[in-house]
Amino acid sequence: MKKYLISVLIILIILNSFIPCNISEASSWTLNKSAVEIGGNATSTSAELAPSDAPIINAASAIVMDVDTGDILYEKYAHEKHYPASITKVLTCLLAVENGNVNDVLTVSENVMSQVEMDSSRIGLEAGEQLTLRDALYGMMLNSGNECALTIGEYIAGSTEGFADMMNERIKTLGCTDSHFVNPNGIHNDDHYTSCYDMALIGCAAYQYPEFKKLISSQTYTIPETNKNEERVLWQENRLIYSGNGEYYYQYCTGGKTGYTETALATLISFAERDGRRLVTVVMKCNPTTESYLDTIKLDEFCFNKYKLCKPLVDFELPNVNNTSSSLLGNYYADLDHELPEYYVNSSYSFYIRSHVSDDEVEKQIEFYDKPIGNLAGKIRFYYNGFELGASDITVKVPFILATSTDAIVAEKSIPAPEPVVKKYIMRVIYILAGLIAIALIILLYIKIRNAFRRFYTKRTIKYYPVSRDMRSKKNREAAKKALEAEQAAKKEKEQET
Repeated sequence: MKKYLISVLIILIILNSFIPCNISEASSWTLNKSAVEIGGNATSTSAELAPSDAPIINAASAIVMDVDTGDILYEKYAHEKHYPASITKVLTCLLAVENGNVNDVLTVSENVMSQVEMDSSRIGLEAGEQLTLRDALYGMMLNSGNECALTIGEYIAGSTEGFADMMNERIKTLGCTDSHFVNPNGIHNDDHYTSCYDMALIGCAAYQYPEFKKLISSQTYTIPETNKNEERVLWQENRLIYSGNGEYYYQYCTGGKTGYTETALATLISFAERDGRRLVTVVMKCNPTTESYLDTIKLDEFCFNKYKLCKPLVDFELPNVNNTSSSLLGNYYADLDHELPEYYVNSSYSFYIRSHVSDDEVEKQIEFYDKPIGNLAGKIRFYYNGFELGASDITVKVPFILATSTDAIVAEKSIPAPEPVVKKYIMRVIYILAGLIAIALIILLYIKIRNAFRRFYTKRTIKYYPVSRDMRSKKNREAAKKALEAEQAAKKEKEQET
């Protein structure tokens, strides 16, 4: 039985090597590859992705992401879960900007004040005090007022619990998978956590709103007199954009949010702009707090200086498709009048490479489809030292229409077009099933032939070499021999007597 199983496995392996299984499609190429892998001595593990010349930082986890492209320039345990502390308020601010009106008047409730500890970060609001949403947002983002965050949560969702549900629903739409929030201010809760990667996604979404950028970049703000208190002057606590002695001031920083609890330690999300590039940097679990500023400055300087944005399709002209081996024009025409199509590339397409790499060193691989997909006529792929940097579509002005000429039909049949991925999976399953059936038939045929040969040789042995006849002949010979010996002994005895 074991011999049969081994034989079957060997046959399966041999047959499977002949089964077509090319299911890759042009659309499956990754457009934004981490720049740390390109043009440098990159080291990568499942937990950490950082070039070998990156700065040493204090933070347990960190990430630097391009706000506009989503490219990751630096990553250190970016998916590790941590307690965010007050950088939670970036998400609270995002929901407030998206769902509220900054001129609306909010009333601080008794329920809010009952949730705020006296020694926690606050701006001194009282139960029943009224202020605008704008005032509450500045109180939350500049001075990290916990009562401001809770009041905003009640205003948006009606309750802290309801607002937490909104927070968790919103982050799903951003692609966050490492996070769960239970309050709007980041006060410690074992079930309130996130990662540097998720916070970077949240930061990128918030940074698209001018109101958010204004909030985090302001160094001071005055809350007018309210029904409970005189006017309050708020000062920016983020020392990257404001510092009395300038020790941690960073000229390219445009704002951010600090955080700290005894459990979370120091956390910081910040934004920086330079030469048209916009970066979001998140560091978590830093100790002491000043290390969060130093780590951020190190990482931003490294990414601004060591990486550059490459735009390989600026002033790029496609070669004439008629001069290629593609059957694109032989198979399809742009319209019923058979006008030649106009091809386009995305001249603004970009990706990150190391600063020492020249744009001319980036190789372009142009591919025209034999059969277009809608208005997609092909792809341009970009490589450097064997690394794929990205790919961009080649498009046409109008969708192609199938040609009706005999030549075009022949060309279409002779040159197979890219098949849908689903169809290729189905074909592979069919091939495998057919192979299994063939194997089963071969095994059955082998068994039948083997049994037939066994029956044939068994009959032949019985016919020409009967065991019973051999045994009778041997007995007869022995009996005759004994009789002869007895006769000779009797004769000899008789002679002796005589």
